[in-house]
Amino acid sequence: MIARLLFAAAPLFALVPATASAQESAPAVSVEQMRRHIDILASDAFEGRKPGTQGETKTLRYIADQFGAIGLEPAANGGWFQAVPLVERKPFAHRAIWSGDGGPIAFAQGDLVLLGTRPQESLSQAPVLFVGYGLPAQIEAIDPRGAIALILSDVPEKLGAPGYSERAKALTEAGAAAVIAIMGDDVPWSALQSYYGRGQTRLAGDPRAPITGAMPLAAGDRLVGAGGGELASAGAAGFKPVRLGLSGSLDVSTQVRPYESHNVIGRLKGSGDTGESLLYLGHWDHLGICRPDDAEDRICNGAVDNASGIAMLIEIAREIAAGPRPARDLLFMGTTAEEIGLLGAEYFGAHPVVPIESLVAAINIDTVAISPAGEPVAIVGRGTTPLDPLVDATARELGRAVDSDEEANAFVQRQDGWALTRAGVPTVMVGGSFANMKILGAFLSGPYHKPEDDLERPLVLEGAAEDTELLIALGRKLADPSQYDPEPESAAR
Repeated sequence: MIARLLFAAAPLFALVPATASAQESAPAVSVEQMRRHIDILASDAFEGRKPGTQGETKTLRYIADQFGAIGLEPAANGGWFQAVPLVERKPFAHRAIWSGDGGPIAFAQGDLVLLGTRPQESLSQAPVLFVGYGLPAQIEAIDPRGAIALILSDVPEKLGAPGYSERAKALTEAGAAAVIAIMGDDVPWSALQSYYGRGQTRLAGDPRAPITGAMPLAAGDRLVGAGGGELASAGAAGFKPVRLGLSGSLDVSTQVRPYESHNVIGRLKGSGDTGESLLYLGHWDHLGICRPDDAEDRICNGAVDNASGIAMLIEIAREIAAGPRPARDLLFMGTTAEEIGLLGAEYFGAHPVVPIESLVAAINIDTVAISPAGEPVAIVGRGTTPLDPLVDATARELGRAVDSDEEANAFVQRQDGWALTRAGVPTVMVGGSFANMKILGAFLSGPYHKPEDDLERPLVLEGAAEDTELLIALGRKLADPSQYDPEPESAAR
C-alpha cells in the first residue's frame, strides 16, 4: 500500500445495531485458512516478492496454482500471466550549467537529481520556464517545446489539481525537453536523493520528457529568482507561466534497465451470458531485499502489505467458486508493481483482458490483517462511485456497523483501485481495516514498509476473516444483474 499520511485519531462512527442472526453465524473463511497463505507468501523463501526477481516467480506460481485448484480458468490472453513491461532508471552522473544575462549562475550540482529517458541525454542552452503548479489551464497557456520546465511538486489542496505525475505528463505531451520538480520542504532533501538513488520504475510505454528530475525548495527559489521570477507568484490569482531570463545546459547519464513483471489473472465463468465481469484485485508485490548485506534482517516480507490481501483474494475465489455461480463472470487479479506506483493496475486499465466497459465494478484488497473483528465497515472511495448503497446494505445485513464518514478517502489515490477508477471502472476498498485510523496509523508509523512487517509479528486476522465474508456477499450482489445494474455508470463513461 502506498501512503504518506499518518493518522492518530479514531473517526466518529455511524453505528448501526447488529442483528442477532448475523452475530451468531461464523465467518465463511477462517483465520487458519488465511494464515496458511500468508505463512508461505511472506516467508523468507519468497524474498519479499519484489518484481523482476525469483521472489516474483515463486509468488506468481503459488497464486496461479491456487487459482487452478479452486477451478478458475486462466484469463490473461491465453495464460495466467499478463506481462507488464517496466523500465528502471537510476541516476549515474549529471552536469548542469545555468546561465543568465550576466553569465553562469552559481548552482551546486548536489542540489539536483536528474534522470534521462536513455542512457545519455543532453540539452544545450535550452530556455527555462517557471510553470508554477503546472495546472492544466496554465500548461495550455504556454509553449514548452524544447524548454526546461520548473514545476512546484506540491499543490495546495484547495486548488484540487491533478497529482504531480499527471501534471508532468501534460508538460511532456506539450513538448517540454526537461521537467524538473521543485520539491516541498516537508521531506529532507537527503531522503529524496536516496529515494531517487534507489531507482525509478515506470511502465515502458509511459511518455516522459527526455530529462526529468528534482531540486530542493531553497535551490529552486534561488534559481527562479535569478531568472527574474518568484516562487510565491504561483499562488496568485491569474498566475501565468513565466519564461525566465535563463538558459540551461544539461548532460545526464542514467542507468537504464528494461525488465518484465506480471499480473496474474483468473476467471470464474458466470452462469449467464451477460458479457460483463466483476473484478477482485490485490497487489502481490512488496519491497524485496530492502536492507544492506550486513543487516540482521534484510527482507521486507510484507506479511500485512500485502500477503494478507492475496490470502483474502484466494479465499474469496474459493468460497464463490464452491457455491452457486453468479450470472456475471468474476475476474481475480494479483497485480504487480503497486509499491512503485500502481503500475500493474495501470497497465491492466490500459490493456484489459476484457473490454473495459464490461467491468461493472472492482473491489481492491490491501493491508487487511490489522484490525480485530467487530470494526465498522469503511469505504475507501466513499462518494466517488454508485456502489455505496449496496456496500452499506450488505454490511448491515451481516450485522456490521457502517462508518459513513470519508476519512478513509485520504487513501483513494494511494492504492490500486485508483488506477482502475481512472480507467472508468467503479472501484472501492471495503472493510474494517480502514475504519479505525488509530489502528491504521500505528501500522503505518510502525512496521509498514520495514522488515518488521513479517511473520514474527503477530497478525490480526479476525477482522480480515469477517471482511472476507462481507466481500463475498458484496461480490455475489455485484455479479447479479437483478441486484446491481451499472448501466447509468456505464453510460456516463
